[in-house]
Amino acid sequence: MSSQGQRRTWIFLALFNSVFIQAATYLARPMISYRLIELHSSAFLIGTFGALYALVPLILAIPIGTVINKYGEPRLIFTGTVVIALSGVGLAWTHSILAMVFLVSLMGSGQFLCMVGAQAMFANRSETIHYEKFFGYYTLSAALGQLFGPLIGSATSHSSGLIPQSIGSAFIAATVLSLVGLIPILHWHKKSTVEHRDVQKARGVVGMLSNPAMRSAMFASLAISSVVDILVVFLPVLGKERGIAASSIAMILAIRAISSIASRIYLGEITQKLGFKSLLLGSMAVSCTALIAAIFAHSVLILAIIIGIAGLSLGVGQPMTMAWVSRISESDERSLAISVRLAGNRFGQFALPLLAGALAAPFGASSVLAAMSVLIGSSAPAVIKSVKR
Repeated sequence: MSSQGQRRTWIFLALFNSVFIQAATYLARPMISYRLIELHSSAFLIGTFGALYALVPLILAIPIGTVINKYGEPRLIFTGTVVIALSGVGLAWTHSILAMVFLVSLMGSGQFLCMVGAQAMFANRSETIHYEKFFGYYTLSAALGQLFGPLIGSATSHSSGLIPQSIGSAFIAATVLSLVGLIPILHWHKKSTVEHRDVQKARGVVGMLSNPAMRSAMFASLAISSVVDILVVFLPVLGKERGIAASSIAMILAIRAISSIASRIYLGEITQKLGFKSLLLGSMAVSCTALIAAIFAHSVLILAIIIGIAGLSLGVGQPMTMAWVSRISESDERSLAISVRLAGNRFGQFALPLLAGALAAPFGASSVLAAMSVLIGSSAPAVIKSVKR
């Protein structure tokens, strides 16, 4: 097979897996919230489970980043996909909050392994000039999964009322989706082509974060990814407060995903035309505005339009921060940088749902939207200071 054909093969396999594991997890995440609502859990407890989803991956992040070159990205993706499938089966049958603590943490860990493996693959095997383009493709595949996941969840759980009637069936559907994502990996005959590197020569996390530009990129990435995650967790809570059916919330989540897909199709070309700095700052400004506007949207149609606009702008920010981190990291530290970036994201996804739940309990889900807007806005000065073009 030609080198060009080999390149197409790994890209296809990584993107195929990404679609299905994202569909599985984005189907499961709202269903976890609905299962907790079914068990009469408070908004604070729902936020706590959003944090648990990120806790174990946060602990695993640095060790994974230092050994990925030794074991190869495909093995991480394979392991993570199997873990997602197993946790989906467990969630389908349990009505115990204690068991859900373990299973939700397990699913979060599986998704993290898949994401580290895929993002390290794109960072290590792509030319730096094409980072926005290829990370745009990767995040586009993720958005496709995030589009289909909630819709499949709505269909399989019979979400005609405020609470789905068959949440267990939706978790089984998530398991099936993850198993489909496993199919191409079973035929992944090529080992990682990334050259084995002596990780002892790398500066390590402290040295890496001594770079102000790296700290700025990590913070911007944390802010954007955390907002996307919190939206998935708290839109069901917002829907319940405003009397919006679960099926409508699923449709709104799907619209957000469609908007993200649209923003990523020509991301490489748009970045070259507008410039990295202008495009990233513009997307952040639109995100802040849309989240504030959502506070005042009480109809399904208006909320769908606003969340769609937020999805468009947030969809630009995610691949751009991936490209930013990859480009400013040393070649022998790129896998570690990807893992540290995801660790920062997971820290945000661990801590911020707790804060969001604490806000939502006394003040309602609208306060969470305001807090998310402030979070993204607070990362803009770092972008202005650190990005030159």
